[in-house]
Amino acid sequence: MSKKTKIVLFTEINSKLGSPFLRILSAHPMIELLMVITSPPNKECDYFINDRHSVNIEKEAISLGVTIKRPEKVSSPETIISIKEANPDYFIVANFQQLLTRELLDIPNAMPINFHPSPLPRYAGLAPFYWMIKNGETKTSISAIKMDEGLDTGDIIMQRSIHFSEKETCIGLRTFQEDQNVLMLLDLIPLMVNNNFSYKPQNMQNRSYFGRPKSSDYHLNFQLEAQVLERHIRAAYRHPGAYFLTKKNLKIVVLSANVTNIPSNIEESGEIRYSKGKIFVATKDFWLQLLTIDMDGIEVPASLLINNEKTDNRTNILENIHI
Repeated sequence: MSKKTKIVLFTEINSKLGSPFLRILSAHPMIELLMVITSPPNKECDYFINDRHSVNIEKEAISLGVTIKRPEKVSSPETIISIKEANPDYFIVANFQQLLTRELLDIPNAMPINFHPSPLPRYAGLAPFYWMIKNGETKTSISAIKMDEGLDTGDIIMQRSIHFSEKETCIGLRTFQEDQNVLMLLDLIPLMVNNNFSYKPQNMQNRSYFGRPKSSDYHLNFQLEAQVLERHIRAAYRHPGAYFLTKKNLKIVVLSANVTNIPSNIEESGEIRYSKGKIFVATKDFWLQLLTIDMDGIEVPASLLINNEKTDNRTNILENIHI
């Protein structure tokens, strides 16, 4: 029987990417999953916090008989010693948000490999699915790279192209990318087992880097075009959501909207109009219909904001928007 390839998996405790990676690596006949390194106690990846269905990597690993470690710092001496003693051939990093130091990266006998949801060198950094939708991309890729000390700067081992429509939300694109990453892992495993793959440097002249979105990135500025605002809303779905403030400083989180073909033709962007129980907001060019909003953590029709006593006396609260 051939010698198994030994792997350490790094992922977040609630990662929707780490969960299928864990199951595949623990069950593969040519892989020995030595351990899983995940988030420290009381810390979760915010990508997945408000998802309808959650995962728990620790519980899954225990049920599969896989060693699980939750260090406060992955670079702590005791963590490094335990990983060295396991003598892995590869690291597989799938949605893990602590930096791996040079000392850690030097441990695998073959190499550390990171799966990143973007067409590197473009969209390096955090939450690329958010930024790609917000920027109006219609095609992208996922990447597997040989890790180095930079942020998503390592040589490219494999990429898989993805085309998507103009209607995906952030969660929809992220989920599609997760599924494609699972397929790419299945393609990569036999190459890792046989140590039979090549890689090429990234062209850093094409690099773009995006950090974690800030609160201001989620703010809806109705002085922009309607199509741009609709993208912003889809990019921010579901958590924390794109929002605007009324002039009474009430925060409205918009979860979906529709660009109409009706020109706004008014001087003041952000003006609200009502028609047959529907809410419309004037943008730079067209009227934007608000479809759904967040109300106490639940997605509800935006029309509930109109003359509805169940909105805590917020009757017609959209009369004025603070731009």
